[in-house]
Amino acid sequence: MVRTTIDYRDSGIAVRDDIVASQNRAWQSLAAPGTWWTGAERVAIAREVRAALGCAWCAERKAALSPYAVRGTHGAATDLPPAAVDAAHRVATDPGRLSRRWADDAIAAGVSDAHLVELVSVVCTVMLIDGFARAIGADAAPLPAPIGGEPSRRRPAEAVDEGYFVPTIPFAVGQEIGLYERAPFIPNVGRGLSLVPDAVRSARDLMLAHYMKYEQVATDHEPERRPITRSQMELVAARTSARNDCFY
Repeated sequence: MVRTTIDYRDSGIAVRDDIVASQNRAWQSLAAPGTWWTGAERVAIAREVRAALGCAWCAERKAALSPYAVRGTHGAATDLPPAAVDAAHRVATDPGRLSRRWADDAIAAGVSDAHLVELVSVVCTVMLIDGFARAIGADAAPLPAPIGGEPSRRRPAEAVDEGYFVPTIPFAVGQEIGLYERAPFIPNVGRGLSLVPDAVRSARDLMLAHYMKYEQVATDHEPERRPITRSQMELVAARTSARNDCFY
């Protein structure tokens, strides 16, 4: 099996080693069996993320007043179940209008709440790494070859209904089991994937390299050895969030 390695040395942009290392960890993890999806399925989800950017129905739906106002068929790139294809395309192309109805519909169509959380994790990983490459003018990395094996299918007993789209692990409980950082709080975005704990760990690893610790977001923390200031980081983060239709 050929190992896919992310390497930006030919881009002409000096990319920090910790960013490259975190992306490579995430990329290799993408190919391995997850908690609910196989390695082949996870890579297929990644392929659908890339297909979504050229999907005609996604573009039509994005332009519509409501995503439910138009009917059509996705330009699918894999043989994933239609509900999984639709979920991946919606998260990739129209995240600002995701709703409880969307989550309930996906679950009713056969994508369980835990499958949906892991799917969102894969989509976000691919969007981050592909978006980073695009931003510095580098080619997108080839998708990794899937690694065989079965998902663990371990559902955390600590996850409960806290009123969100899917069950989550409460802040205090997550600290007790070592899932969250020892901090006064963890923002909802840091707990949103907690039905699949490994997804939280992967997201935290990427966030630390590309941004900062969750606990530092609501403080005046000034990261050391970063080429831009905290205020500049926040400007980039806010602009990126707006461009990505982040409903926060």
